Amino acid sequence: MKRLNFDDEYVRSILDGEKVTTIRKGVKDYQVNEIVELTVNHKPFAKARILDVVVKRVNELRTEDAIKDGFKSREDLLQTLKKIYGNLENDDVVTIIRFNIIDKKI
Repeated sequence: MKRLNFDDEYVRSILDGEKVTTIRKGVKDYQVNEIVELTVNHKPFAKARILDVVVKRVNELRTEDAIKDGFKSREDLLQTLKKIYGNLENDDVVTIIRFNIIDKKI
């Protein structure tokens, strides 16, 4: 089973349904309806079904994308992505993975 690993700070917002997407640098191989394990420090905290997978360039990210990812603004999202991935250019590709929790392990 594939996994999506998260920082601890995002677990509560994921379990509460406030964060329903994750944005990852590069093209990621996840399929709609695929069941994945959500982990923190590589330890499972939930299972989720992939609802949608969209590939965009960084400059195509919108406020709506940021809000679904649990951020207040596009600027907050970009700042966090740069903190995680380092240098992030406008033409870099990201994958937006939208998911729905189907089993909470906490």
